[in-house]
Amino acid sequence: MLTFETKTPEECAIPGKAVEEMDKRMERLGIHIHGYLLLSGKSIIAERYWEPYGRDVIHRMYSITKSFAALAVGLLEKEGRISLDDKICQYFPEMLPEDGGHPWCLEMTIRDMLSMRTCYGSTTFKRYGDGDWTESFFRVEPDHVPGTVFSYDTSSAHVLAALVEKLTGMELLDYMREKVLDKLGFSKEAYIMKDPSGVSQGGSGMVCTLRDVAKVAYLCNQGGILDGEELLPGEFLREAVACQTPTDVQPTLDEQCGYGYMIWMPREDGFVFYGMGGQLAVCFPKLDFCYLTMADTIGNPAGLQMLYDCFYDTVYPCLKEQRGKALTVGKNLGQDVPDAEWEKRLREETQNVAYTFYPNQMQWSSLCFDWQKGRLSFVLPSGEAQLDFGGDWVRGQKFPGTDYACECKGYWKMGHFLLQCYVTDEEQGHVSMDFAWKDERLSVRMVSTNEEYFAFFKGFGSAYRQKE
Repeated sequence: MLTFETKTPEECAIPGKAVEEMDKRMERLGIHIHGYLLLSGKSIIAERYWEPYGRDVIHRMYSITKSFAALAVGLLEKEGRISLDDKICQYFPEMLPEDGGHPWCLEMTIRDMLSMRTCYGSTTFKRYGDGDWTESFFRVEPDHVPGTVFSYDTSSAHVLAALVEKLTGMELLDYMREKVLDKLGFSKEAYIMKDPSGVSQGGSGMVCTLRDVAKVAYLCNQGGILDGEELLPGEFLREAVACQTPTDVQPTLDEQCGYGYMIWMPREDGFVFYGMGGQLAVCFPKLDFCYLTMADTIGNPAGLQMLYDCFYDTVYPCLKEQRGKALTVGKNLGQDVPDAEWEKRLREETQNVAYTFYPNQMQWSSLCFDWQKGRLSFVLPSGEAQLDFGGDWVRGQKFPGTDYACECKGYWKMGHFLLQCYVTDEEQGHVSMDFAWKDERLSVRMVSTNEEYFAFFKGFGSAYRQKE
């Protein structure tokens, strides 16, 4: 059983004043925090709770549950029950519609789901009325090709939990208790909420203590090994906590650093279990350290960022100085192919290639990249348009459909082309585009501010290569 000891910050080479300053900032900023914990190795160097919460009081952890569901999938793979490249539909044929399902849904793999690259732009069961949550994943109309762009989809984690329960005949938490959690001393009172059909809510239903989360975070920091025994499969875990897809078009800094298998990447080298409302386990394996919080910041748009910054501005600099220089943002890429190789290959393969869109939210008809000129040409309902980009900002152009000046910049990351465009006129606003290729197709995700002139620059779309 994993037992934590208590030490002072100084005993772990962290100034106590830094921890005090972090605590004071949380109070001063008015963050509605319920508790925090600083874990150095097996030593708790700071722990505080606010009433009515305490060390042994269970708490809703929301999307931290996704990380648990992913680890359970890793256990299934280790047992040989699944492959990550299996199509998810093969395990739920009874959930498919009578016509057999949409081709994009049939194409979707377990790996696509783990890395949040499904064929859906949002959670399916929220768009399925009172129907079965799991069934919704196989029946809601997809909006883009899977295995391409990132889209945060809670139903993906929920279906993975359903997969675990279907193949094991056990509830998700019971399966994880048998394989891992009982050996960690996970709370007996912990549970996972169920959906209306009785399936564990793998996307957001975990209710446990902060120390419970800390034990799993510690285990992942140690590569899945406790006292010489591999409790979590090492190869799967290495992939899970490494960046599998870029998330640059997400709205905030601490969501823009990439995504693994139901696990986020932080601004510094490590990984994060992240749940809505300020449930965090920010882990730094190379520094043997974890920062954990539980809170209710749901009504505070800046609350989550404050929780991060309270730590990064106080304790983290001391940790970094004492234990070695951590990697900077963008270095934890998790794939072996350098960006330059992705760029070279895709530029050659797609130079002046025309793509025709399937019906899509943005109402784009076609597009074409001229990499030599640094130009994206596309067709909207209003007609032909273009945006010029470079490695630095390209100015002196008009945003399509307006007389507003704009500036655009493009860059490559992990086989994705990211295009940022800002209006720089009496009106201001921006649109971020993420383009990803798969076979003879591409997908794009567009995120923009809400101005009317961005009407055709919101949502998802996929296109196929026109035959010459």
